[in-house]
Amino acid sequence: MKKTNIITLVLLFSTLANLSACGMKGSDGNESTTATATATDTESADTTTAVETGRDSISDDLPDVNYGGAVFTILDRTDLDYEFAAEEENADLMNDAIYRRNAAVEDRFGVDIQTYPLPCAWGDQATAFNNTLRSSIMAGDSAFDLVAGYAATIPGLVSESLFVNWRELSYIDLSKPWWSSLLADDLTINGKDYMISGDISLSLWEFMTCMFFNKRLADSYDTGDIYGLVNEGGWTFDKLIELTKNVYQDIDGDGKKSVGDSYGLLMGWATDIDSLKEAFEIHVTEKGDDGFPKITLINERTAEAVTKINDYIYNNNGVFGVYANSDNDLENMFRNGQGLFYTAYLGRSEKLRDMSDDFGIIPYPKYDEKQENYHSTSLDGFSLFVLPMDAKDKEMSSIITEALCAESYKKVVPVFYDTVLKIKMARDDVSSQMIDLIRDNLTFDFGYLHSNSIGGVGHLFVGWIRDNNNNIVSSYEKKQNTIEKQLNNVLEVYR
Repeated sequence: MKKTNIITLVLLFSTLANLSACGMKGSDGNESTTATATATDTESADTTTAVETGRDSISDDLPDVNYGGAVFTILDRTDLDYEFAAEEENADLMNDAIYRRNAAVEDRFGVDIQTYPLPCAWGDQATAFNNTLRSSIMAGDSAFDLVAGYAATIPGLVSESLFVNWRELSYIDLSKPWWSSLLADDLTINGKDYMISGDISLSLWEFMTCMFFNKRLADSYDTGDIYGLVNEGGWTFDKLIELTKNVYQDIDGDGKKSVGDSYGLLMGWATDIDSLKEAFEIHVTEKGDDGFPKITLINERTAEAVTKINDYIYNNNGVFGVYANSDNDLENMFRNGQGLFYTAYLGRSEKLRDMSDDFGIIPYPKYDEKQENYHSTSLDGFSLFVLPMDAKDKEMSSIITEALCAESYKKVVPVFYDTVLKIKMARDDVSSQMIDLIRDNLTFDFGYLHSNSIGGVGHLFVGWIRDNNNNIVSSYEKKQNTIEKQLNNVLEVYR
């Protein structure tokens, strides 16, 4: 497994001309941290296999072919190159699992898997990444056999007819358990799906949204059995408000809310707020009778939820985070025992290992008890996979992509999910069950993933909360014509 250093001059010059050195950001420009997903423990590889019952027995139904050492090049992001790059085993749990996956696919099909990582943080780097990919495809370079794109920005290229419809390829089976079927269903329109993800993307699971709670503070504030509350279906937004409203201590004694105090809820003001949409079953778009997405964000449920969230955040002392300088402030505060609840993503639990207080992991709350299921999503930093129109051998790309995803299901996810995440990060067995619940109820939204191409419609929600704005109808109407026009433009490639 190698990193490709030489592609073509057009790629090199395009990259050098466009790259900018800025930090990794979320889809709305706020700083976020990328979970490494690698365990630093140096335990024997023999103790870290953790294959789940039945995984190995599921066939990928791929043909017996050998490509005679052909190079298979994956364009990916520098910060997430660890999803594919593992040059040798080194006793690092995740590195070794990825190495074994790659080796299994390379040996079976006679290919040499290489990565071509480019910086792709939010902003100029993401633009340069997309420009490089576009230039390569339009030049017919056949430089990339697979692209692991930034979920927040790669959808912007779909409408340019640069990618292959995965549904047309014989050896991509999106019904297999290693693919995210909910994502595939949402992104499939008129029989076409240009972006897919699943166990081939470690970041899809790292970035699953969740809430942490401090067990010591839960006992102190007599919250009752939080796990039992979740299991009984009573973990709702009203219950969160009840448990956290005005839970506040001015620890630093400066007479004002600050990072030195203790709160009922620590909540980031970017994707943490975005994730409330999915948790509350608020959809930016939904498919109409014709199977094409329609804007459905503006409705009574959304208006009620926005008003309720704004009242909760701005009219009590128990919530902190909207004005925090960065997500790292919140992480440090929770680690220091300054928050009863903390909204984050699963990958952050690795950074809480040295926390002295015990913590638990639960899903985001339901909006109310009428809502049947808890819902989580994956932050838009995960990898979405596209196949360039100029890929040199599309059948090979489909076979190797399917094999990598299947082998990830069998060799990588068990190590990350069962050994690294569920055992080493979760502080109790019930948290492990909660992680199962979160994973089983992942949901996605076409309108949110395509937000940057549709007038920012997917990010109106977070804007209403940041601005404490309950006038969602008038706010939407100002952009309605642009949003509807751009949605139609995006959908042309599916028509």
